[in-house]
Amino acid sequence: MYDVSLFDSFREFTPGHVAVSDREVHIYAVPLTGDADLHSEWLSKDEIARMDRFRILDHRRRYAIGHGVLRVVLSCYLGKDPASLAFDYGSHGKPTLRGEPLHFNLSHSAQLAILAVATAPVGVDCEKQRHLERLVDIAKRQFSSAEHDALLSLPESERLQAFYRCWTRKEAYVKALGLGLAALDVFDVDLGQTPRFLSFRDGEKLDDWSLLDVSPAADYVGACAVRCAGARAQTFQFRAF
Repeated sequence: MYDVSLFDSFREFTPGHVAVSDREVHIYAVPLTGDADLHSEWLSKDEIARMDRFRILDHRRRYAIGHGVLRVVLSCYLGKDPASLAFDYGSHGKPTLRGEPLHFNLSHSAQLAILAVATAPVGVDCEKQRHLERLVDIAKRQFSSAEHDALLSLPESERLQAFYRCWTRKEAYVKALGLGLAALDVFDVDLGQTPRFLSFRDGEKLDDWSLLDVSPAADYVGACAVRCAGARAQTFQFRAF
């Protein structure tokens, strides 16, 4: 287990009352270190059952911390006890707050979780970069033909980072809408440093969406998609206790 060194742009968050305005997304980077027992006390019976399905102890610990912190952060917006929050789940497993207008999404990779909170549908994805032997094959199966061609046009030395940019941007969008991986082919994103949607083939409009780079640390790539034009991200770090 190791501690992730977050970028300085992710300023420390102290739990308390907080509000998110329209055209704003709050992003929380959460290193999955600390005492899991201090966070599992807020989990529901269903969440504890999910946690107990993990056979590897470290995976159970990361689940408890990530979902416990999720409840703490959301409670700061709602003014409620973290344990009292109730969730509903869509057909592809995306959770929503029962009876509350606040939108959120959670992602995790290795020893880091990332949480997005907004007033509009929002999705977030974070991945720790690893060497991929079959990078081009994966892209051919999961990316659109335009994105696959864009990846192949790059020098090999640039393909790994471009792959992760594309993957996280696409995952963020389908998570915002609560869709499955079958929806990855109905839109195109730019693979360059500046995140942007290039086209939709599912009825959505480019002017209705914002795509943001929310990469939290070296070797991690993060993206956030929110159905809100001109959205801006505020980035925080939440150190579990």
